[in-house]
Amino acid sequence: MGHREIRVIIFHSNRLFCESLALILDQQKAISVVRAAAGLDQTDGELTSLQPDIFLLDFGTPGRGGLEDARRIRAISSEFKILMIGVPDTEADILACIEVGGASGYLLQNASVEDLVSSVVAVAAGETLCSPRIASLAFSRVSTLARQTVEPGPNSLAHLTRRELEIIALIEGGLSNKEIATRLHIEVQTVKNHVHNILDKLQLDGRQEAARYAKERGLAPSR
Repeated sequence: MGHREIRVIIFHSNRLFCESLALILDQQKAISVVRAAAGLDQTDGELTSLQPDIFLLDFGTPGRGGLEDARRIRAISSEFKILMIGVPDTEADILACIEVGGASGYLLQNASVEDLVSSVVAVAAGETLCSPRIASLAFSRVSTLARQTVEPGPNSLAHLTRRELEIIALIEGGLSNKEIATRLHIEVQTVKNHVHNILDKLQLDGRQEAARYAKERGLAPSR
């Protein structure tokens, strides 16, 4: 008896990239792309009616990010499998993926077409995939969380946004507001606003305390 094709839905903010992925995957004998779009604009019923096996989600979707899309999809059905693509190779972004959970696999921005195809097939078969770097950070994060089980909840990293996680890691790396702004291509005032929010959410007294907090929890800027 022949195997049913793997039914894939792609959501990616870049239309050209989205359509290119659809063409590549549709050329594979075992894969059928049933929907390719810039965003998750269908109703829950419409998505379910497409009978997808796997969702390919763009980590960097503007405005909400693939993480929010992943939450919605998992809320529709825990049976749907999710492959997060385009994950930046930064500790903060990788940890954000891990902490949200729900995905069956993650592909970094430097992944190849071959990596993508093999990952789709593997995830459809029930495997959970991640690169060695993501696996290493996941184990490190689990270890860190285990050491924090006695900590009170209000000042948890879970309260920080992806951008705030990135900035507190850069603070730990010794960068000034101006240097952080240059690194992230944002305004200095925007960095100041983020730093204020970080200190407020984590109930910290200043940058030195924020840097110590980040270091103790294994956060570090990407090199």
